[in-house]
Amino acid sequence: MSGLYIIPILAVLILIHEIGHYASARLCGVKVEEFGIGIPPRVKGWTRNGVIWSINAIPFGGFVRVKGEDGADMDPGSMNTKSPAQRAFFLAAGSAMNVLLAIVLMFVLVGALGVSNTNTYVNDVRPGSPAEAAGWRPGDRIVATDGDEVESVDDLVARTGDSAGRRVTFTLERDGQRFDSTVVPREDPPAGEGATGIVLSEATEAHVDVDRVESGSVAAVAGLAAGDRITAVAGQPVDDEFAVAEGLRRAQGSTVALTVERDDATRDVTLPVPIQGLELTEIGFDTPAFKAGWVPAESGTIRLLTIDGQPILDATDLATAARAHAGTTVSAIIQRGDARIGTDLAVPQLPAGATDTDVAEAIGIVEGRMPSVYDAVGIAPDVVPIYDRVSPSRIIPVGFQQAWEQTRAMIDGLVTLLTGGADLNQLAGPIGMGQITSEALAASPLPTWAVLTQLSILLSLNLAVLNLLPLPALDGGRLFFVLIELLRGGRRIAPEKEGVVHFVGLVVLLGVMFVIAFADVRRILDGGSFFQ
Repeated sequence: MSGLYIIPILAVLILIHEIGHYASARLCGVKVEEFGIGIPPRVKGWTRNGVIWSINAIPFGGFVRVKGEDGADMDPGSMNTKSPAQRAFFLAAGSAMNVLLAIVLMFVLVGALGVSNTNTYVNDVRPGSPAEAAGWRPGDRIVATDGDEVESVDDLVARTGDSAGRRVTFTLERDGQRFDSTVVPREDPPAGEGATGIVLSEATEAHVDVDRVESGSVAAVAGLAAGDRITAVAGQPVDDEFAVAEGLRRAQGSTVALTVERDDATRDVTLPVPIQGLELTEIGFDTPAFKAGWVPAESGTIRLLTIDGQPILDATDLATAARAHAGTTVSAIIQRGDARIGTDLAVPQLPAGATDTDVAEAIGIVEGRMPSVYDAVGIAPDVVPIYDRVSPSRIIPVGFQQAWEQTRAMIDGLVTLLTGGADLNQLAGPIGMGQITSEALAASPLPTWAVLTQLSILLSLNLAVLNLLPLPALDGGRLFFVLIELLRGGRRIAPEKEGVVHFVGLVVLLGVMFVIAFADVRRILDGGSFFQ
């Protein structure tokens, strides 16, 4: 039911957007004929001060209809009598109001909570890469480059790209110790790899508490209790949740030393970590994995635990083991239910440059996932983000900076989507936004108001940017026609022809929205999630 919060959020965002159009039309002397919430057909309407105020049947948007918007009307008060600058001002005003709302909400969030910091980690190191040659390992934290502190993954990627072909000194942190490592980022790295050959992860600085301990679990036997705060894993100080998860993941099949705080006292706990392995959910027919008997049963799961005695903790471990045994038969252990079964895998020859995904497909693994390492030990973590307070004089500049960073990240995501690099299953309409709202509220340790404010900021910026795309029926599409007019020396395309283009665009847009809505419903019915 918490997903229903999306209804008032979208209503406010649309209302603010249309108020921008309404106010700009009045400022330009354009007659407003209708202010509508939702998309027609009209459900209810009333007239006040010469304007029809309406509520419409399709609750996916809103509109301000002005005189002469889609026709050849040249009477006083018509949009067609206004200059290109006035029409552009009217069209951009809605998005401008959404940006303004996002900035104001960001001021509120920064003033009330402060700002969080993030840590950047090496999640994987590619074979033969400069990072591997320098001895980098998964779990290393990248602190600085050439003495300048790394603020985020995007910051690090930008710096590394700008430094391609020259020596860069990276400051890393491992097991609580910092050291410098010099690497020359590649100017033309292999496909799917970055300049240094690493996969990065970003984690918000946070305290990690034990929220729950499963009865009879290895954590319970080791002496962990609800309320414990984990301060170190294998000697690595815990600054965020990644440090705990990665420390436990790397300790699978052995024990790991935890330092915890309980009742203002510090104590050490030795925790055995069972191998979780790689959960196999779909295997290709008549493939090496199929012939080895790695076929998931209708009930229960199959997990690949080891290959040639080496623990398989993720897809990278699987690919590394397969490359080492390409063209041979190797022993492997799988777990079906509570039973561990020895199998023999005939590893095929692998082409040079095969990616981890290529290797998995060659073996026959169509789909797999990494189980939660917390489930392996029997705890549920409670992640409490750490926020730095912001002085009143810094709220406005920091708020602008935070809003810009979110806008930039959103635009980058949009570019990735338009170039085919994003998962279309992550697209969401209003129903999907409700699911996102529900999942965000369930997953976030922040107060409800803070989560809803964050979502409002994100959605308001999304509405502003998407509405300015040069697509028919959107404000950006109409702005595109204004630009064409300017390029033609003031000769405007006939308003009735432009109106036809926007009408067709509206029909297509509604069709796309219904397709996305159908996908949202199917995702919910199938138990899909945006956070997995």
